[in-house]
Amino acid sequence: MNILIADDDPVTLKLLVSRIEAWGEHTVTAADDGEKAWRIIQKAPIDIVISDWLMPGLDGLALCRQIRERTAANYVYVILISSQDSKTDIVRGLESGVDDYIAKPIDMDALRARIAIGARIVGLERSLNAKIEIITDNHYQTIRMFSQLVEAFDNDLGGHCRRTAKLAVELAARHPDVGDTQIPIIETAALLHDIGMVGIPKAILNKRRTEMVDDERQLYQSHASMGARIIGEIEIMKPAALLVAMHHEQYNGKGFPDRLAGNEIPIGAQLISAASIYDNMVHKGRIDLEKIPEHLNRLRGYQLSPELVEMLMEINVARRHEQAGRTEEERDLDALTPGMTLAANVHMKTGAFVMAADTQLNAYLIDKLKHYHTVGTISDKVLIRKHP
Repeated sequence: MNILIADDDPVTLKLLVSRIEAWGEHTVTAADDGEKAWRIIQKAPIDIVISDWLMPGLDGLALCRQIRERTAANYVYVILISSQDSKTDIVRGLESGVDDYIAKPIDMDALRARIAIGARIVGLERSLNAKIEIITDNHYQTIRMFSQLVEAFDNDLGGHCRRTAKLAVELAARHPDVGDTQIPIIETAALLHDIGMVGIPKAILNKRRTEMVDDERQLYQSHASMGARIIGEIEIMKPAALLVAMHHEQYNGKGFPDRLAGNEIPIGAQLISAASIYDNMVHKGRIDLEKIPEHLNRLRGYQLSPELVEMLMEINVARRHEQAGRTEEERDLDALTPGMTLAANVHMKTGAFVMAADTQLNAYLIDKLKHYHTVGTISDKVLIRKHP
């Protein structure tokens, strides 16, 4: 263990350093005041701090509070040493985040035993963190695998899910009823909210809902429950599966599968629904950002809560400002004219290179891009440079 000793008394400091080093079990660093100790903790990997309570400037309690307030991944075990050994003093120290307390004069055998306790606790914490890291890595690998499945099934659907996840996280960060621990669950559910689509024929998915006959509509509506079943087979993803199952519920109670209404719908599912609807307006419906508020207002109190509509309005304003500051704009291939300049490389859906940024388009090159789109290898949009 890496042990830091902080004490303004040079005799005590030298004694503690020499004794602990003599035990041959730990690496010891010394600091003769709290400020120096804090600077060391910020830069070096310290496992255990043994600090005097009464020091000029930053005392032992203040040092402990600063250790507890920082956001470092690894826990630091703090042992406070002091001649103040009343019950009130001990409680005050423990309330400040101190793990253990030893009174002066220091019993070295007791100190060694308490260091051993601290080392066991720190070791267990490190081991637990390592296991959590493995579980987290496996979790995100699973999410990526499912996401790639959606992408392989339909590239456009994969793009929609990624954008929906990003917007859902933005909405979640703004929403007063969403805690930090809920955001990863919402992001996972949003990224995979349409995974149930992989079990539905594309002939049905390519239809508008108003064009579907009863059997087709029922099969389409099953994608929410199907998606929840797919990812819900994994225990750690069950909270996300619940949101996937409900992402088509509507504020007015006319959604599916359970016709939930208002606050019966978990806030995470409401956020995913809002993000998905907005993304479909922009990318599938190709609605100009200036006209988005008009379309969102039609959904107020109907598909979406008034609160979420307002949040989407605010985000849309920010996107309009961002769009106005861009030096490039997205154009349909049919809207290209000779003299326009590509603002980004054009790639096939497989990643293969097609045409370079800064290429000035002519009739031949525009026809070439349209041909690539006709055979299904590129998108129907490209980025071009705005005119000054």
